[in-house]
Amino acid sequence: MKNILLYFSLSFLLIFGCKQSKSNAQEPSNDSKKKQDRNEQTAQSLIEPKWGAHFYKAHNGKTEAIEHIWLRHNFNSTYDNVSRFAKSYSTQQSIKNLIIEACEKATENDIQDEAGGQKTVTVTMKKPTGLSQKGKPTNKIRIHLDKKDFVKTAYPY
Repeated sequence: MKNILLYFSLSFLLIFGCKQSKSNAQEPSNDSKKKQDRNEQTAQSLIEPKWGAHFYKAHNGKTEAIEHIWLRHNFNSTYDNVSRFAKSYSTQQSIKNLIIEACEKATENDIQDEAGGQKTVTVTMKKPTGLSQKGKPTNKIRIHLDKKDFVKTAYPY
């Protein structure tokens, strides 16, 4: 008997207690709608980087983008005149994670459309990313993507 009374009480509250009349209901203002739209846009990243193989003459054949980035821009790279990631990015996975984080953080202002649908993304991160090509500490990272958002290369900028 107690269960039946509880059921009817909850049903009554759900049906009659939660309805708002039109006079009590408030429409969201234009400002709150705009703020909600911005929040939804920032919740979804504008670019989701993909990973695959690309041909790099410097590496004699098909090389995964992350391998190319590692060979060319790791902190111990033997290449001259290139930027280098900080020692804190001492693995390919840590660099890959940085690239993903930068793409998630990128705004429309950080993304430049290039010829053939390619994109260049330049993002300022909170932590240092490494040394620029001139050997100066930097918090920026530059990422080059093809027209399908596959990562081609990335480096501290």
